Amino acid sequence: MGYGLPAAMGAHFARPDEPVCVVAGDGSLQMNIREFGTIAQYDIPVRILVLNNRYLGMVRQWQELFYDRRYAFTDLPMDFVGIARAYGIEGETVEAGGDVRSALSNALEHAGPYLVDFRIEREENVFPMVPPGAAINAMIDPGAG
Repeated sequence: MGYGLPAAMGAHFARPDEPVCVVAGDGSLQMNIREFGTIAQYDIPVRILVLNNRYLGMVRQWQELFYDRRYAFTDLPMDFVGIARAYGIEGETVEAGGDVRSALSNALEHAGPYLVDFRIEREENVFPMVPPGAAINAMIDPGAG
């Protein structure tokens, strides 16, 4: 968590002729959002694809499943496009599934850095996961038969 954006910046310098995209959660991006300044200053053409449920998702999921939805300090109502634009990085917000393809096209066709803020279901969970204090063989996976 928090590794993707700086890694994408490095990937661009390693392969400058290849398009570079990073997929990050909103909490992950928050950890290194200050890199927007470096991206803008050096016009690093990374495409930042944010999966934004407006929560610190992993912590919220634990609070939902193990702490009776007693949510505390997980709400993250960030305007990532607004923040990106403040740094001079173009972007757009996607709220409907039908807009995904055009947003990805816009990002890939743009000559410089670009951010797409994909608004996803607020309480979508990610599985499999290991409960607190449990061993890996106690993993929760509702989709496993």
